[in-house]
Amino acid sequence: MAESKELIHYQNKLCQAYDQLDFSKEPNFQECRNVIISASPVFHDELQSKYCDLLLDSLTMGYLRYSELMKCDVMKDPCFIEYRNSVIRLSDGDPIKQIYFAVIDLLTGKSGAINERLAQYVPAKIKRYLAEDEEMSCSDFIYCLVLPLKEGIPGMWSYLRELLDRPGVCIGIPEMCEALESVYYGTKNEDIADALLRVLQTNRDIYLAKELLGYTYYNMQMWNNALSYLEQYEDVKDRVGIFYTDNIYFWMAWCYGKKRNYQLEEAYYRKTLEVFPEAENALNNLGYCLFKQKKYHDAEDVFRKCLSEKRDTRFAANNLVRTYLALGQQDKAKEFVEKSGYKVSKQLVARIGRPLATKKCDVDTDSQDSAADTSTINIGIKKHQFTSEKLLEDELIQRMEQGIPVFGLSLKVYQKRGVYGRQFILRTGRLDILATDNNNDLYVIELKKDSGYDDAYTQTKTYIEWVEADIAKSGQHVYGLICLNSPTAELKRKVKQDSQMRLFEYSISYTEI
Repeated sequence: MAESKELIHYQNKLCQAYDQLDFSKEPNFQECRNVIISASPVFHDELQSKYCDLLLDSLTMGYLRYSELMKCDVMKDPCFIEYRNSVIRLSDGDPIKQIYFAVIDLLTGKSGAINERLAQYVPAKIKRYLAEDEEMSCSDFIYCLVLPLKEGIPGMWSYLRELLDRPGVCIGIPEMCEALESVYYGTKNEDIADALLRVLQTNRDIYLAKELLGYTYYNMQMWNNALSYLEQYEDVKDRVGIFYTDNIYFWMAWCYGKKRNYQLEEAYYRKTLEVFPEAENALNNLGYCLFKQKKYHDAEDVFRKCLSEKRDTRFAANNLVRTYLALGQQDKAKEFVEKSGYKVSKQLVARIGRPLATKKCDVDTDSQDSAADTSTINIGIKKHQFTSEKLLEDELIQRMEQGIPVFGLSLKVYQKRGVYGRQFILRTGRLDILATDNNNDLYVIELKKDSGYDDAYTQTKTYIEWVEADIAKSGQHVYGLICLNSPTAELKRKVKQDSQMRLFEYSISYTEI
């Protein structure tokens, strides 16, 4: 017991010494080394391991890939040099220490022994969990494997799936390994999203899948889907994530802005700045969000702060002029352009000289999305089909989000915090769209590009039953809508006999005029 207290005492001293390091300039690690040396020799290896963990956290936190870190010439990084020297001081023969050597191999390009090291590390790590009557949780998995290894080498995550498919490992983690192989080495965002969704079908508590789905959908510009998973991820307590919290908040703010929910956009840009006051573009974006809400004086203060702190200047200078014009302060706008030295867009400069009565209103850049009339599809002589369900899905989602009726109904995508009805997970299945109508009834929408698939009727009927059991509230009706090209006679017959289902055929055409 006394030995345990002494070890904890020195571990705390080591953490305190490490927290005092100044990484804005070349840090002096000597005080950390002194803490280890001052302890009893019996504790040196444990303290050295703790020190390696602290250094590894500094090296790996916030990065999805080591390829991003390598751009900074990590081999000359004082933190990496100290880490490498500290790993060498660890005692030989302990398989648990192999993870530290694996990281050095990854960063130095010596990848040949990585899988061999993992074959020693993983069983030994799981054995420790089992000895304590525990299992490797999602948080453990992220901290012990994902953060240190990142993209690893091709095939590594598939190999880890085999190593982790055993007692002592939380359900869904082996599937998460397979998804990470897709995240790091897949070429299509759609395939990556599918792999991550399969993880959540296995275990909804694998929150790493939610974090990466939010990131993936964000990159796909599917703002509602991104938000639903980022919100779920934010609600996880005591989480260990790949990305820094300010990154998560920034992405959420951006998504809210794209949805024109400016109050939440503002709130999340403020959260971003609370977590990391120097976050790139967050201050300017906060100002522009205030501008969109016509809080012009507040926006002016923010843009002036950007310029005084010399941050986000490219955008802040233009936005400050834009704000002066919105306030009718053309003299201020003109003086800023002439004396500030900042480059301002030609369009804004041209507006300064216009009379106020004929001045055009600012265009909200978020509102420049398609305003074309998409209420009808031209059905020509020859029918064609979409090349994938996703294109058909995109078409329907766009109409529903614009308030355009689909299937003769006024439908909206089912939505609440952390939930969006596109690519909606149900038990062990995933439906294309879950929607609601003005009566709050629910609609299971299943899309196929053609009839060459499994029985669409049976699949949709199963989804309806799951929605009725798991989601629908008392008094809510659930209906099924199937939409495809060239339905079979058998499908038509089945749907016609079911009052809960309706069948639609889509077609697209290209007609020369």
